[in-house]
Formats: sequence, structure tokens, C-alpha cells
Amino acid sequence: MECKIAVTGPFQANTYAVIDNGHVTIIDPGMGAADVLSEYIEKENLTLDSIVLTHGHIDHVRDAAALANPADVPVFLHPDDWFMMDDPAAGVSPEAARVYHAEDMEKVDDLRELTEETGAVIAGHQFTVRHCPGHSPGCVILVSDEVKSVFTGDVLFRGSMGRVDLPGSSPAAMRDSLQNEVKTLPVDYTCFPGHGPGTTIAAELSNNPYLQ
Repeated sequence: MECKIAVTGPFQANTYAVIDNGHVTIIDPGMGAADVLSEYIEKENLTLDSIVLTHGHIDHVRDAAALANPADVPVFLHPDDWFMMDDPAAGVSPEAARVYHAEDMEKVDDLRELTEETGAVIAGHQFTVRHCPGHSPGCVILVSDEVKSVFTGDVLFRGSMGRVDLPGSSPAAMRDSLQNEVKTLPVDYTCFPGHGPGTTIAAELSNNPYLQ
């Protein structure tokens, strides 16, 4: 399994392409991801299986429909964040809604639930879903015991965590998510965050003040 990253949009969100055996799943396609990834998928003769979203904020979902709808593939998102797919300006600052042209965001044709019960299939591999509200009501992290990796979205960054001052955010819920879901991950797991460079659980347990 191979993971490629593209940094997209004005807020430099991380979009991931997880690839294995000719199949690809896109995680968090932000603004500009559709053009870059469509070209890459065609060039490498890959089959797009699905789009998986760690949460519903527009900097992570802006190009979900632009990728998924032409390929007739589903988009998976925790239902607590579905309201942001109906109203892309919800849950973010007015500045974010403006710079991402929320009013022009294309609607997803096939939106499906992503929960702890459903899990996630990413490039043919099974991932565990952990619901981690705080940054948004429907934030999740995606965990693979097979490759000892976790996509942390905007729950955990290197040395920091996601904002909790946005509409729908909850500092108390974020504390619970970090303590009960993130801190219980194995220390040797690699983290792929929603913004910024990658890290490991071991490094964050040692250096991240929000995990102390």
C-alpha cells in the first residue's frame, strides 16, 4: 500500500491518495485536488474506488464531488458532519467560506455513512474508524493495524491539535477524543494529519502539549 500527498487550497490542507493493486482511495480532497488527482489517476491507469472524508470542513471536502461524481463512486463521511455537505459555509469561518467559494461547491451524488460500525475500506484495505468529535461534530480518525498508520484529519497535528473555536467545535469533546481515542493508539503508529507534516504517536506523546 502506497500513500501519496498533495497539499491543496488556501489553508494548505493535506489530500491523500492511498494506492494498492491498481486501486486508489482519496482522503480529504481539498480545493484543487480534483485537477491534480484526475490527471494522476488517468496517467497511472488507476481505478478510483471511493472518497473518504475525515470531517466535513470545506478545506477538506471542496473537491469531493468533482472527483466522485464523474467516476460514479461513493463519498464517505460521518453523519454528524453531513450538514456541511448541504451547507458548505456551515462550520467554518466566513473567511473560509469566501475563499473556498462555498456557494459554488458541487453537491455529492452518493454520500454514505462513515462510522465506527461501518469501518472504512481504503484501496482494498480495512481501516478502523474512531469517532473523535471536537474540531467538528463528525471528526473521525482512520486507523490501520495492518500498516500501523492513522489518518488523523484535524484531530491531531504535529505538536498541536485542530481548532476548537469554530461553529460546532467543542473543547471538552476534543479533550475527550485526544485522551480516549488518540492516546490509546500504539506508540509505533505513523500519523498522517490534515495539515502540516507527518508524525508518530510516540513523538506526540512526548512533545504534544495537548496529549500531556
